[in-house]
Amino acid sequence: MARPKGRRIGATLRLALIAIFGAAGTLARYGLQGVVQFRTASTFPLGTLLVNLTGCFLLGLIGQFTLNRMVISPDWRVAIAVGFFGGYTTFSSFGWETAKMLEAGEWAWATVYVGASVVAGLLLSVAGIRLANRF
Repeated sequence: MARPKGRRIGATLRLALIAIFGAAGTLARYGLQGVVQFRTASTFPLGTLLVNLTGCFLLGLIGQFTLNRMVISPDWRVAIAVGFFGGYTTFSSFGWETAKMLEAGEWAWATVYVGASVVAGLLLSVAGIRLANRF
């Protein structure tokens, strides 16, 4: 029997979707972060920065688009926002890497990293939301 449009799924299935999307986000982060760090051969955490900035933009874009258009149910939005982007972006790595830079006396790099992460992340989130609002 077909489910009425807009009906929410059960709690168990919702948790399963969050876990599956979380695993996918984690694997995407691991892959992209690793490729970037390997290709740049940098001690600066460019991979984490790129992951977090693309996550800000894409969550702003996809989150706002799905809210505006209601093209997917709230359960799927939670699976994407909490699951995928929760696994994809990594605030704990950002904190760790910044702390290690400070510990090593790399104050300038730590400042650049924090500034780029926070300011660019916020601007990219706004850009994603504004782009989604155009559709």
